Amino acid sequence: MAQAIPTYMKSIFKVPEGLIDEIYSLLCKFWWGSREDMRKLHWKNLDKLCLPKAKGGMIRDLKCFNHALLVKQLCRLHTNESTLLHKILKAKYFKNSSVTEANRGFDPSFSWRSMWGAKGLLCDGLVWRVENGSNIDIWADTWLLVEGKVSESMYEDRSGWDASMISSVMGPEWCTAVLTIPLPTVPCADKRY
Repeated sequence: MAQAIPTYMKSIFKVPEGLIDEIYSLLCKFWWGSREDMRKLHWKNLDKLCLPKAKGGMIRDLKCFNHALLVKQLCRLHTNESTLLHKILKAKYFKNSSVTEANRGFDPSFSWRSMWGAKGLLCDGLVWRVENGSNIDIWADTWLLVEGKVSESMYEDRSGWDASMISSVMGPEWCTAVLTIPLPTVPCADKRY
């Protein structure tokens, strides 16, 4: 119950370390029955109790849970650009870019600072879906982990992959991996998913 109460707030704000420590303290007092005049022995380390249930844990790791909820909010902003929240935050913090390219900004709200702090984890998990290949940097962006623009590996009309060019740049296993990526029949911009 003590873990469920602040869940909504954890999806909007980064919970301060001191507050997380205080929540853990309350949970420990509950589990081990400690009182102010008498402390009882903790039979298991708190770090062991915060492991996933499949590994023998009993208590949720609140810091990781908070981080995951913030990333989930960013993911919603990234995928649902028609929401009111996306429109408000875009107008204030990332007018000329996307959520994943947004800067922290000058004097941002605590909520935006919290979400922006979790942006790295979201970006680490996003992969480009190849459409026309002009927005994807072969070496810098995650699409296949291989420099240049992806569109340089396609025929001029973007109708298919240039197998000879790809095989001259990449090894056989990478070449096979690239050639199996389907390209759209109608040209459209690349997307992260």
